[in-house]
Amino acid sequence: MFSFFGQITAHPQCLNLLKAILLLLLTHSISARAQSGGKFDPAGTGGQHTIQGRVYLPAQPQDGVIIKVKIDSTNSTGLSVVADADGAFTFRNLEAGPYYLTIDAGEYFEVFKDTINIDREISRSPRILTVPIYLRLKPNSPLNSGTVDASLAGVPKPALELYNKARELARAGDSKAAVHELKGAISLYSQFALAYSEMGAQYLKLGELEQALEALRSAVKLAPEAFSPRLNYGIALLNKKEFSQAETELRRALKKNDSSPTAHMYLGMSLISLRKLDEAEKELQRAVTLGGDQMGLAHYYLGGVYWGRRDYRRAADELETYLRLAPQAPDAERVRNTIKELRSK
Repeated sequence: MFSFFGQITAHPQCLNLLKAILLLLLTHSISARAQSGGKFDPAGTGGQHTIQGRVYLPAQPQDGVIIKVKIDSTNSTGLSVVADADGAFTFRNLEAGPYYLTIDAGEYFEVFKDTINIDREISRSPRILTVPIYLRLKPNSPLNSGTVDASLAGVPKPALELYNKARELARAGDSKAAVHELKGAISLYSQFALAYSEMGAQYLKLGELEQALEALRSAVKLAPEAFSPRLNYGIALLNKKEFSQAETELRRALKKNDSSPTAHMYLGMSLISLRKLDEAEKELQRAVTLGGDQMGLAHYYLGGVYWGRRDYRRAADELETYLRLAPQAPDAERVRNTIKELRSK
């Protein structure tokens, strides 16, 4: 019998929803940067190039911030993403030519605008352009009081330099080298919670789950009120299929920053595995509302929720949205076949 989640190992109740969803979690790699650094990106403009970067804030509002990043070109009506919890963003599949970058982090910060050019004359092979963005506070911002990011307060400069180097290595895709630099930063400053958090995220990308959990436990212990370590810890627990604990940690993360589409998406995924489908649907829809086109994976899981309810039309609609946002996804052909089956019911 056809199954939305692919072939299921023979079992007397092989269509049992929970087992199907657990298989889904087994067959899809979960990363700490799925909303921007992963493979589920907007369709781009039909090229082979990448623009990526990280937005640095001079201060952090207590209620968090949503950083909206948009690029426009003469050949497109514009692409937009929401930067992740660490300010990282990525646009893939871009043609050569000029792109007009706009970054809006809300009422406290100046809107940033710049032009990035992918040179047509030297762009025959794929290129990756990395741009660091430093936002400025508005003159009348209540944050404009000399306050710096509390998570970096007291970090010695040499440790901070190693941490920043690790972040750049991570953005370039070299997680192993990033971990090496982060270990150096921690050796210089053993209370460096953000370094532990970033190390955990990089270990997740390397598939070293136990090391990731160990690093993230240290991060959460050192900075129990910080958002990013709690989010990454919840994602690591989800990878380990400790779904109840993952739900607890992700809810704690959302208490720190309810505007994070990533946290809502991963909470929704945890709730699916706990068979709390009504709650999962709400969290995934919230992720889509906050994250827009960057939340392709949330549409995928919404398709699974509706399929489990036998609401085949809505399941097909969500999967079609997923394919529109991630046309080059490795499972694209299987999902297309799934949609045909769902439409025929």
